[in-house]
Amino acid sequence: MSNKLRNKDRGRGNGRGYKAKEQAGIVHADSGLLQRIIEYLLTAVLFVLCVVVPLYARDGYHQIGNAKFEAYRRIMLGGFGGLLILAVVYLIWRTAEHRAIDKQKLNLRLSATDLFVIAYLALTAVSVVSGGFYEDALWGAYGWNMGFLSQLGFVLLYLFLSRFGKYYRTVLGVLCLAATVVFCIGILHRLMFDPIGFYDGLTNEQKAQFLSTLGQATWYASFLIVLLPVGMGVFLYAKQRTWRILSGIYMVIGFGTLVTQNSDSAYFALAGMLIVFFMVSCEKRELLCRFTAMLTVFFGIGKLMYFLMQMRPNPDLEPDLITEIVWTSGLTWGMLVLCLLLTLALYRTGGAGQSFGYPGTVISLVRTGVLGLAAVLLITAVLVIYLQAHDRLPAGIADKVAAVGYLNWSGDWGNGRGRIWEFAGRVISQESLLHRIFGVGPDCFNSYVTAYHGEEAALFWGNKLLTNAHNEWLTILINGGILGAAAYLGIYVSAVYRFMRGRNNNYILIGITAAVAAYMCYNFFCYQQVLCTPFVFILMGMGEYILRNQSNIEKSR
Repeated sequence: MSNKLRNKDRGRGNGRGYKAKEQAGIVHADSGLLQRIIEYLLTAVLFVLCVVVPLYARDGYHQIGNAKFEAYRRIMLGGFGGLLILAVVYLIWRTAEHRAIDKQKLNLRLSATDLFVIAYLALTAVSVVSGGFYEDALWGAYGWNMGFLSQLGFVLLYLFLSRFGKYYRTVLGVLCLAATVVFCIGILHRLMFDPIGFYDGLTNEQKAQFLSTLGQATWYASFLIVLLPVGMGVFLYAKQRTWRILSGIYMVIGFGTLVTQNSDSAYFALAGMLIVFFMVSCEKRELLCRFTAMLTVFFGIGKLMYFLMQMRPNPDLEPDLITEIVWTSGLTWGMLVLCLLLTLALYRTGGAGQSFGYPGTVISLVRTGVLGLAAVLLITAVLVIYLQAHDRLPAGIADKVAAVGYLNWSGDWGNGRGRIWEFAGRVISQESLLHRIFGVGPDCFNSYVTAYHGEEAALFWGNKLLTNAHNEWLTILINGGILGAAAYLGIYVSAVYRFMRGRNNNYILIGITAAVAAYMCYNFFCYQQVLCTPFVFILMGMGEYILRNQSNIEKSR
């Protein structure tokens, strides 16, 4: 074959290749436009969700949980109905694009957290079948509404934000602004000011139980512990002074409502988020200085809010144990002074961004020591509770332990959680193998208990509905079975692990990690509901998007 013929054939081949590339370019341009449409629409839907759900109430505190869920349901159905159709079209288009370019299938790049999320949704669907309570499993128990469609909504929030969350900063800013309004009203309510008229006609006892635009204090605290860590993370790790000032104001407001919301469970969540922040802050002197300054502010706000509440008291507000310690205990006065002195010492001896100069092994030992200390304290508390309940402590120690309510196990422990957890344990022990492995269905705790343990439940709670175990992980173990609970726990554990590993390139990941840890700690004593679970999935979706974006940048280098 002559060179002329070879060149001619080569030219034909190049022509075909150019045409293929040109077609791929057109497909890419169209899919890129569709991606931007999804990103804008998702941002708009989340904007509405993040404003309406925290702030909306139909008739004050009357059926406020149902009103908020109805608003959430309509936003999800209206917004994600269209988003799902666009996402399917986008996926088909992207697949065609990849085949046009290199004849290969689209690489979906699923992370460990993605896999746990997908597995959880699939196993939740299986639990609907294994449980057999089909109508109850669809939307869930009345007043809670954490059925299959709600679980599907949580998964969609995560998946869409993790893939199309380009404007996550805007969404996060809107959510924090809405939270600021909620927190300010919560503080004013504790000071017996009611700028929104929700307290009209309520007794002082009822005012002690309800807060801001969220209603029951436990539900209020669940929203607080998810959103507060985001601002704390910005205060600790942002480099720009403007952001530190704004986040500092947000943090002070958050602390002001944290020390007055009067739910001890929130302080366990605070411990979880503080451990996360310390793990990062111990690396540099400046960060540790900000960390101790943050603790100084927290203890100081506790004393300030107690003083203000004495000026306008609610006589029916009885502080829980930890709340009272934060308000008046000499221990917290001592912690305030100690943190202040540490802050001043670190400020005077360190420069901006200066490390301690210790080897990485020393920092690792410090972190391990803190985690070990927390584990030892937790195990010791559980052991003391067990020994006290079985009268195995020495008389002198037993008398001192008896003075601390939380160290004395009974049916009334933790506002009745002792009785509920014991009952839930018996339910699990008597389940069939099918229910134990695959569960009884999402939010079908009450349906299952009524069907199989109705007499015992009626003996304990009368006509009241027991819709969950007041421990999210125990509830999921019953509703989703061993497999569903393992997948659900895997979502949170993998998110915390992966977000902490990728934190160096985006400090927002640290705040998100702290929020996830706080949610896990808080809901050891509480439950899924519309004011916390959707928002923690939103934050995890943002974190996943940040990690995916970092991975794309690294591959392009």
